Amino acid sequence: MLEALGPDLARPVVMGADDSPPEETAIGRIFSETENVHKLRHYLPIYESVLARTERMLEIGVDRGGSLRMWREYLPKATIVGLDFNPKSAQYDAPQDDIHVRIGDQTDTGFLGRVLDEFGPFDTILDDGGHQPSQMIGSFQYLFPRLAPGGVYAVEDVCANYWTGYRDRSESFIDFARWLMDAMHAPYMKMSSVFEFMEGHPKRVREVEVPLAATIIDRIEVFDSVVVVHRAAEPKHLSRAAFR
Repeated sequence: MLEALGPDLARPVVMGADDSPPEETAIGRIFSETENVHKLRHYLPIYESVLARTERMLEIGVDRGGSLRMWREYLPKATIVGLDFNPKSAQYDAPQDDIHVRIGDQTDTGFLGRVLDEFGPFDTILDDGGHQPSQMIGSFQYLFPRLAPGGVYAVEDVCANYWTGYRDRSESFIDFARWLMDAMHAPYMKMSSVFEFMEGHPKRVREVEVPLAATIIDRIEVFDSVVVVHRAAEPKHLSRAAFR
C-alpha cells in the first residue's frame, strides 16, 4: 500500500483521538438517547444523507435491539425488519410498532428469500451483522439484485475486515467493492475508443453483454468503515458521448 501511495501520501504523520462534541444531527440526538446501540459516531451523518427516504428497511444484526428502536424513532413511518442469528434477539420483535425480527443466518439464501417474500422489497438494507467478509459479500450478492430500484445498501464496519479475528477469507469487502466498481465499468472493457459511444458516429456500438451489476449499480460511496451502494432507479444504458 505505502509504495502505491507514493512518498507524499505515504509520509508518516500522527493521527490523534478527538474528544470534541459530536456534530449535531437528528439521528445523533436519537442515538444519544437510545440504550444498547453501538455505532462509530462518524456513521451518523452518513446515515442522515442516505436513509431519509426509507420506507422499508432491513437491518442485518439485531444484537440487543437498540438500533431497531433508533431506526423506529428516526423513520417513524417505515417498516423496520431486523435479522439475527441469535435466537435471543427474537424478544425484540414488536409487530405492534411495525418492528419485525426474524432469526436466521445472513448467508442462508433460503432464509433471506423468505424474509423478502414476507416484507420485501426493501429500499434500504444495512448490514451490521457478523462482520466477516464471507457474510458481508454473501448477503450482498443475494440481496442487492433484489433491492428496490433506487434503493441503498450500506455495509457497516468494513474496518473489521482488517482484523485477523474476522478475516475468514482472503478477499475483504473492500476488495469486493473494487470489483463492483469494475463491474460498473464493464461496458468500457468491451470498447476501444470513445467513438464507440459517440452519438451519430458510424462506429457507435448499440449493445454489449455485461454483468447484471453494470446495469443496476448507480454509484458506490466509500466512507471510513462504511460502503454504500446505490441501486439505479431504472436499468442503465450505455454511455453516450457528444461532440459540440
